[in-house]
Amino acid sequence: MLLPVDGSAMVRRVVDAATASKAAQTIVVVGHDAEAVRAAVADAPVTVTTNADYADGLSTSLRAGLRVVSVDCAAAVFLHGDQPYLTTALLDQMIDRFLATGAAVVRPQTAGRPANPVLMSAALFPEILAQRGDVGGREVVDCHASEVSLIPVDDPRVCADIDSLLDYAAVLENT
Repeated sequence: MLLPVDGSAMVRRVVDAATASKAAQTIVVVGHDAEAVRAAVADAPVTVTTNADYADGLSTSLRAGLRVVSVDCAAAVFLHGDQPYLTTALLDQMIDRFLATGAAVVRPQTAGRPANPVLMSAALFPEILAQRGDVGGREVVDCHASEVSLIPVDDPRVCADIDSLLDYAAVLENT
């Protein structure tokens, strides 16, 4: 998340897209390299919360973020800090789709496959909070498959997730 893409840390690029979107609140959950991530987003209009249990898996980060959402939150968009080409336009499309349809889940689709980020209705928060271990929202989404609204995305880079140094090298090569 801290590696640079076009002069900014990946996490900062994601935060900038989120804070420029229609989202009412942006929460950054820090765990591994917490201080460096905090520094990367220090001047952004975000709420930073610490997940001391990050080594216990992704579910702990989801819970940490949901614990600090505003009480009137109708939905949350779960972002990965390693999606450097995520756009404000996509986030706004997701929010608009949720507001127009009330879908339990809204997510992009690229090359015929669902992708990240994922917007989930607050009605699903109890299911997310009940998860344990190294799981994200996939199981919750799968349980609500008939309630998913997909947004086609033509440029797969928008949803690209950098999970390894090989992924990072490929991204740099294609920019």
